Amino acid sequence: MNSNYIPMLMMVAVVLLSGCAPMQVVTSSGQTAEDLFSRFRSLEGSWTSTPDSAEMPPSTVTYHTIANGSAVVETVFAGTPHEMISVIFMDEDRLLMTHYCAARNQPHLIAQEITDDSVHFFTDRVTNHADPDALYMGEARWVFTDDNHLKTRWWSFQDGEMGEPLTFNMTRID
Repeated sequence: MNSNYIPMLMMVAVVLLSGCAPMQVVTSSGQTAEDLFSRFRSLEGSWTSTPDSAEMPPSTVTYHTIANGSAVVETVFAGTPHEMISVIFMDEDRLLMTHYCAARNQPHLIAQEITDDSVHFFTDRVTNHADPDALYMGEARWVFTDDNHLKTRWWSFQDGEMGEPLTFNMTRID
């Protein structure tokens, strides 16, 4: 191999491998991922969820901390065929979520946009999703209004297109 190509190949390798590095939490608020995770742990309890969509009835959402404080489980539509669970957890300095969806797939998301009052998760990958055009929940945002009010917004993707957001306004019950 011509030694003139070695520096160019090394530069290409560095550029390509930099895309393989784990995504870091991007925050404009100065909060660490652990600070953010503490906010999710503080949601422990039951919440009344009122969707913005008239097609969806109000429901109860629960948050429960499990595994010695290492994960927070959100359960929506409990006891129905559409029951779904999202598990929010830390992976070193990253805040992650896996959503166990009624669409029978599991989007894995990472918190990337963080402000003082919100956390926005974006898709990292989707398991059990053989058809790339099939529906999956690809983004989710939590907006923390105060200790007793919360808004979540979920975006689905299908055929490569982002759908309109589903917004859930929540009030703490206990």
